[in-house]
Amino acid sequence: MTVCGVIAEYDPFHRGHERHLRLAREATGADYVIAVMSGSFTQRGMPALLPAHARAEMALRCGADAVLQLPYAFSVREAEYFALGGVYILHRLGCVTHLSFGCETEQIDVLKQAADLLEAPDEAFDRAVQAHLAAGQSFAAAQGRAVAQRLGIPPQTLNAPNTALALCYLRALIRLGSGIIPVPILRQADYRATQLEALPSATAVRGAILRGDWQGVARAVPENALPTLRNAVFAGLCPPDRVDLPLRQALLLARPEAVAAWPGVGEGLEMRILKAAETAVSREELIAQIKSRRYTYGRISRALCHGLMGVTKDDLPSLPASARILGFRESARPLLRRMRENGFPLYSRPARQPDAALDARADDLWRVLAGQPRGDTYRRSPVILP
Repeated sequence: MTVCGVIAEYDPFHRGHERHLRLAREATGADYVIAVMSGSFTQRGMPALLPAHARAEMALRCGADAVLQLPYAFSVREAEYFALGGVYILHRLGCVTHLSFGCETEQIDVLKQAADLLEAPDEAFDRAVQAHLAAGQSFAAAQGRAVAQRLGIPPQTLNAPNTALALCYLRALIRLGSGIIPVPILRQADYRATQLEALPSATAVRGAILRGDWQGVARAVPENALPTLRNAVFAGLCPPDRVDLPLRQALLLARPEAVAAWPGVGEGLEMRILKAAETAVSREELIAQIKSRRYTYGRISRALCHGLMGVTKDDLPSLPASARILGFRESARPLLRRMRENGFPLYSRPARQPDAALDARADDLWRVLAGQPRGDTYRRSPVILP
């Protein structure tokens, strides 16, 4: 059995994702494709626009055979832990043979060399990183330039965002001693692009949905997924500005020592957050006042998300303890039996899983922000398609 895993957010699923699933299956000859997907909150520190089960159904209708949920404790984390959580789940399933990811380069040998160096840096590499830091570069940029210099490649080869995440996937495979084979697929769209293209970014598709540009959405989203998307929009989405008022309230009531306990907060960041909260009237304005070369947008955004969720550093485990089954195709039942044989805990309803309390809380908060009744996700069974 050949099984290809992918790690994604699908917020929302679009034609670029459909292309990736198709090419990943072709490149690996996979009998099945499993997606490990973020739940109610995403790596950018924001609630997903669409609920998890709707996003899972869109993926199942367009190329995935099964969709598992990446726990909140890893979906709202920096790239290293986002990747580690997803790769660990795929590794522990015991049946995944390949891992495919979108990337700005398909030079897998270069990517592997870079990942090896980052996982086991030597003194010369550390000195090169320190030299770039002394020249005023951020740690990520300094590290990227040091790798590029060692390998004799242009710095931009490794600096692209999806390539940086690809390196995290490869480092996770090394760290876990996993035999899963990495398969990069050349990415042809900028994930930050705001204009709808033939292969759009999720950012652009979210913008079109929020504007009500359904002609644009119909061009960007596979035809098989459109009915699911329309149903999700009708039921109620979670636009980014829904976070503004609850976040302001949380900061109004927060004490410095409580903010300092949020994941990602340290080195005095708690005081910058509380100072900015005195004048900022939206989440975006708050982050704009706080961010700097030292405190990146992503780090601040994730910290604020953890604060809104009531999450502390002690709440985040080092590795996932289980994974939720969001959906599967009937034809994938042999795959599900194989996954269960290998002993990694899989479940379908958070209310029945003791270590899923954080994900249940995230689902509850998402529904509150989206203006929907609480509790439905506790009873929600996996999406099952013929």
